[in-house]
This record gives sequence, C-alpha cells and structure tokens, in this order.
Amino acid sequence: MNRSIRTACRPGRPLPLIDLAKGEADRPARIGTPTAHEQLRIVALQLFVEHGFQSVSLRQLANALGMQAGSLYNHIESKQTLLFELIEEHETDLLDLLEAKHPSDADGLTRLRTYVELRIRYSLRHPHRVMLARLESRCLDAEQRASIETIRQAHLQHLENILRLLPAPLDAAVGHQTAVARSLVSILEDAPSWRSPNDAHAFEDLITMVTQMVLAACRVPARSHRAWLDRPEPYPTGRRPRSPVASPQC
Repeated sequence: MNRSIRTACRPGRPLPLIDLAKGEADRPARIGTPTAHEQLRIVALQLFVEHGFQSVSLRQLANALGMQAGSLYNHIESKQTLLFELIEEHETDLLDLLEAKHPSDADGLTRLRTYVELRIRYSLRHPHRVMLARLESRCLDAEQRASIETIRQAHLQHLENILRLLPAPLDAAVGHQTAVARSLVSILEDAPSWRSPNDAHAFEDLITMVTQMVLAACRVPARSHRAWLDRPEPYPTGRRPRSPVASPQC
C-alpha cells in the first residue's frame, strides 16, 4: 500500500474511504461481487477487532470464507502482512483525507475546527479501522511499525502546522506543539464515544468542545474563542458551531 491514492484526488474532494467491516464506501460501487482478496480483508478486519489479532487463526479466517486454510496463501503472504495492509491503509487514507480537505485559504481557527470535525466524522464512519490501528499495531514487526510511524509523524506534522496558525503564539517551551498535537490525536480517537452520533446538536457541541480544549491548551485568548464562535461566515458543516456553554449536556 502506498499513498498513490492522493494523486487521484484533487484538494477539496472526499477520498474513497471504506470501513470494510460494514461495507460502507464513498467510492463508486464495484460491479459484480468482491474479489476473494477483498472478502478476506472484510472478514479479517471484523475478526481481528472482535477477537484480537493473536486469537484469530488462519483456519478461522478460511472457515469464515468457506475455503481451506492453505488457499489463503493464494491471496496473502501471511496473517501479519494482512494486518499491516489493513492498518497502513487506514493511516494513509486518514492522512490523505485530512490533507485533501484542508481549507488552505482559511485562518487557523477554521482550519483547526475543520481538522477536528474530519477526524470525528472519520472515526464515526470507520470505527473498525480506528480500533484495529489502536489495539493491534503492537503486533507488527519492527519494519512494519516503522512504516506506520512514518505516516503518523506526517499526520502530526500536518496538525502542528495548523496549530502554528492560531491567533496567539504557543508556549515557547520546546516540544509544546508536538505535545498538544499528540494529546489532540488521542482525544479524538475517543471523542466519538462521548456523544450519540445520531444527535446532530450533540455532534456540533462535541466538535466545538474539543476545539476549545485545544485552544485553551495552546493559550489562545478567550476573546478569540468568542470571536470565532460568533462570527457569521459559514463553517465546513454549513452550520455555526454551538457554544458548549449553552449546552446543558457538556
């Protein structure tokens, strides 16, 4: 897996993401039935998340697909290679999405909120991918982990670039931007579970609340928070963010 998917996407357009376990896709539907390799990926993602990578055997994968265990090697090099492929695709697609949908002509506050919203929407739409990457990356070998870490570092760099554009300088301490970026990534991996994804108002409040948490960590003056919340121009969702102060559920 490589990042060639980016070359086929113009900035501002959604990328073809799919949660294999649910079969959800923004890409055009394929004609005909999925290939054996695609079916294997769907089943593997489901089983790895439900039972854990180490607990799922090749025999279980084969049985779920109605084939002999030895036949799997016609489609994959090994179970661990399959795990790496699934995690790498998740990390790559997420980074490509964040970069392609980045509003490069907007101010830092709008870019930050767009980033937060994209991350939460992605996590809600692709929970199996997110869970697999969080729990099973430790099962990769050293070379595979290094490859995944390279993508994650690029992700952190993208986020740090956004934080530098906020209307007040960050703490001068070395590493503060990286610490805030890493903290935000961790928060956003759990944030979708804080509110019901079917509650539109709660979703908007969640985006605003997380964004304000980052602004506070970056020491952006409170008056800038209010100016950002009250300004009339449109936001990525087409709705103005609701202040968490006005929401009794926050």
